[in-house]
Amino acid sequence: MTLSHLICDCDGVLLDSESVALAAILDGLSGRMARDQLDQFLRPRLGMTMHHIAEDMARDLGLRLTPEETLHLETSVEDRCIAEAQAINGVLAALQSVHLPMAVASNSSQARVEAGLRNAGLWSLFAGRVYTPGRGLRPKPAPDLYRAACQGLSAVAATTLVLEDSVAGVTAARAAGLTVLGFVGARHGEPTAAQRLRDAGATDVFDDMTTLPARLAAWH
Repeated sequence: MTLSHLICDCDGVLLDSESVALAAILDGLSGRMARDQLDQFLRPRLGMTMHHIAEDMARDLGLRLTPEETLHLETSVEDRCIAEAQAINGVLAALQSVHLPMAVASNSSQARVEAGLRNAGLWSLFAGRVYTPGRGLRPKPAPDLYRAACQGLSAVAATTLVLEDSVAGVTAARAAGLTVLGFVGARHGEPTAAQRLRDAGATDVFDDMTTLPARLAAWH
C-alpha cells in the first residue's frame, strides 16, 4: 500500500516510559505480592489503563485494589513518567525524516502525553493531533482513539499505518481497520513481545527506531 498518514502510540513507541510505569506500579504494590510474580503479570498488560490492569489483577491474581489505591497508582505512574521518561533512541531523527501527516493515540492522559512529548523534544511534530481517552472516547483496546485520529487527520484507514508496542494498542488499531507495525525496542520489552504483537494482528515487528524511515519507504 502507499502510505498517506502515520499514527503513533506514545508510551513505548515515542517515549521509553513503560519501564518507568512498571517500576512505579511495582513500588506501589510492594509487599502485596512477590515482585517477580507481579512483574511477569504486568509486562504483557503495559499499555492498558490502570483501571483495566486493576480489574485483571483482581480476576487473575486475587489482588484487589480499592478505587483510591487504583487512583494513587495511576497518579504515581503519571508523575514518574513525566519526570523520568526519555525519548525512544533515534525517534526524533526518524520522525523528522518521515514526511507524512502524523498523530498520537494514547491511553495516557492528555497532560501526561503533552508533558512527555515536550520534555523529549517531540511536541512540535504532534501539537494539536493528540488523542487520549475522554470526551466519549474509550481507551484501547476499543478502536475509538484510532478512529478519532483518522478523522482528525482526514485519513483513510486503508493507507494509514500505526506504530504500536502493546497488544491492547494493536487490537484497537486493527479494530479500526488500520495496518500496524509493532515496535519492541523499548526497555520494557521481553522475549515473547514480538510474537504477541503478531498474534494480535501486527503486520511486522521491529526493534530499532532508526530503521523506521527505510521501513516506511519500502512500504511505498
